[in-house]
Amino acid sequence: MNQQKKLLFQKTNHHASIRILFLMTLLICNGYQIYLDNTYQIIFILFQGLLLVSLFAPLHECSHSTAFKSKFLNQAVMFFCGMVHLMPSIWFKEFHMEHHRHTQDPKMDPELGNERPRSIGSYLFLISGIRIWIDLVHNFFRLFAGIANQSYIRKRNIQKVILEVRFLFGIYLLLFILSFNSNNPFLLYGWIIPMILGQPFLRLFLLAEHGFCDQTTDMTKNSRTTKTNFLVRFFVWNMNYHAEHHSRPAIPFHKLQTFHKEIEHKIKFQESGYFDFHKKYLMQLITQKDLHWA
Repeated sequence: MNQQKKLLFQKTNHHASIRILFLMTLLICNGYQIYLDNTYQIIFILFQGLLLVSLFAPLHECSHSTAFKSKFLNQAVMFFCGMVHLMPSIWFKEFHMEHHRHTQDPKMDPELGNERPRSIGSYLFLISGIRIWIDLVHNFFRLFAGIANQSYIRKRNIQKVILEVRFLFGIYLLLFILSFNSNNPFLLYGWIIPMILGQPFLRLFLLAEHGFCDQTTDMTKNSRTTKTNFLVRFFVWNMNYHAEHHSRPAIPFHKLQTFHKEIEHKIKFQESGYFDFHKKYLMQLITQKDLHWA
């Protein structure tokens, strides 16, 4: 591997640290505005939801151990973000690695467990976030009960998954007790309601990653790259470059834009924006005709 290729795979601590510190600062400042209960509280609650769902990006990146050079920082941030999203970090990593091993395989890819929308009704149901909350709560309590029999969870990690879920349950219980005893509704307005309101935006983003892509092992054809502005790229940690990520999962998020320039000509599915993607998706659902996605 030449020096230029090696640089693509080089991990750092500062790129992810800047993003995390900036995001946590926004969450704290915005959370304080919610706590003040002012006239514009609903706006701050919605913004809190957008900030909270953006924590899915570092959860994802840390599951690849590429967000930070430090193993401890990867694990710590992954644990925290997983706790916010009701996605236990060890379980999520097992789930997500299976997705990478079998991307777009209808029988093996766990992300295809629930079929992607094929009608306007199922599209709206998916975007609402109801389906994911049902699945996450059900999964959490199955694991809490010690039922970790999903095929993608490796045997050596089963007990770790169960222990982490039970530890998380203890944290959630403690937070709710403290909130109840202090008669402080911040947990509701600073976390739970914002997460519910923010989930549709995350669903819209995630659907573009593989929706209507080819069911093939070719990563340049089974994943989509979506062009977007700097602000979105910053908060999604460059995961809009999803075909690039699937082609080389070991490349850290801050190098994906560089890698995109190398393989752009090979990527079959590219969109000029998320609005354009969903406009095409809805048109295909309405007409039930194949559209030109490439």
